[in-house]
Amino acid sequence: MREFSIRNCIKLFAVVIFFAALFQQAVYADYETGMTDAEIIKKIRKCNKKINKRPDRIKYYVQRGFLRYCLGDYGGALEDYVEAEGLEPENSDIFYSRGRVWFAQNNYTEAIKDFDRAAELKKKDSKIYVSRGITKEKMNDYEGAASDYDLAIKYDKHSRSAYSNRGVLKGKMQDYQGALDDYQKAIKLCKYAPDTYYNMALTKCQLEQYEDAIKDFSTAIEQNPKYAMAYYKRGLVYQKMGSKQFARSDFINALKLTPSNREVKQALETLNKELEELYDTKVPAWVLNDD
Repeated sequence: MREFSIRNCIKLFAVVIFFAALFQQAVYADYETGMTDAEIIKKIRKCNKKINKRPDRIKYYVQRGFLRYCLGDYGGALEDYVEAEGLEPENSDIFYSRGRVWFAQNNYTEAIKDFDRAAELKKKDSKIYVSRGITKEKMNDYEGAASDYDLAIKYDKHSRSAYSNRGVLKGKMQDYQGALDDYQKAIKLCKYAPDTYYNMALTKCQLEQYEDAIKDFSTAIEQNPKYAMAYYKRGLVYQKMGSKQFARSDFINALKLTPSNREVKQALETLNKELEELYDTKVPAWVLNDD
């Protein structure tokens, strides 16, 4: 019976070993709108009226393009940025914004073209290099991505997203200490950084610093109580350390936040079986009750 339990524990913890593939990437250097869809649509209508009155004003196309992008209307956003480019072909923000739309559609080749043009027009704009770096990383051009993150930091030493994303890249390249150094720099620039704490915890798992990893997962959860993956990964670490009840609690919380996640559900079911085998008997229903 114990052989089955140990075998499943090892099987589950294999997920932790491959944590590097699950780092959270901060896709862009600036923040998106926090508006609801209804609020975005209302603003789009206002832009429509302004464009009807002043079809020669570039800013209205750029504004509407961004709003459409946020709404997921990528085709409409591209149309607006094409119109804006026709009005002002030397405006770097147009190319940067359109590059983001291409990225959202997984068209990395076109995204790179627009980010390249944006960088030509505005050489010292840090966010352009962050976005281009992420795009290159998606294309497995790690060397190019590293170069872009370095440029982003060169032009803005306070770019949290540049440090954070460079940390993710270093983790993928197995430079774990370098990754931790970058995450620490990112956190110094902004204490609220649940994804950065999450990534830092994953890196510490690679270094077998499990207690410190639990602390970082916990901080990520404190900052974002709905961080399902942080609960799940912390649960795996607890399980590795033999704290099965803590692990079970984390799996339950993760499943509540992501009920359709089969991986989490399987982890919880397997752990429940392990608990039954641990005591060589079926665990009483009240012990496994979620209430």
